[in-house]
Amino acid sequence: MKVLFLLFFAAAAYAGDKPTVSKCFQIHSLTRTDGEHYWADWTNACPYTIDSVYVMIAFWDKFHQRLGDGVWGLHFITQGAHRVTRFSAPNGVGGFEFVDIRKITTDFTEALH
Repeated sequence: MKVLFLLFFAAAAYAGDKPTVSKCFQIHSLTRTDGEHYWADWTNACPYTIDSVYVMIAFWDKFHQRLGDGVWGLHFITQGAHRVTRFSAPNGVGGFEFVDIRKITTDFTEALH
């Protein structure tokens, strides 16, 4: 019984030290390449493998008027992974000038709403 009790508290202590993905998954830059594509430079700085992360972004024109929103998901991202990934803008936001991060989440239902 003591062993079970100790395992429970050890697991709780470990879970408490685990930072949330939104705090440790880092996006260093979002760079427009043309009116339909952009590059995302990101790193998994979390001390664990991320099952799924969703990045909610916004697209803006040269007058800083919001054109629309997008979301991209990454799955099974190992600790320390660092990549630069090319993404396409969603339909209806062609000709954007700026792209920025709205939110980072692990909840796909939140990301899709």
